[in-house]
Amino acid sequence: MSKDDRLSLKLTPQEANAIMVMLDSDMERTFDEGVDPIADWETVHFYAYQLLAYQTFKMAYVEKYG
Repeated sequence: MSKDDRLSLKLTPQEANAIMVMLDSDMERTFDEGVDPIADWETVHFYAYQLLAYQTFKMAYVEKYG
């Protein structure tokens, strides 16, 4: 996906930080409880998409807000 194809969000620093805190908390809760790819085989793709979204937003957040 090129940068031209990406959705551009216009967020204030406070809004971006709120989303980052929410995503950090969600990732921590999800993976502290543990994901068993064998037992959770029906939903393991959901965790992969969740991680991809987290990584993408965090990279953009760090790039813009440091």
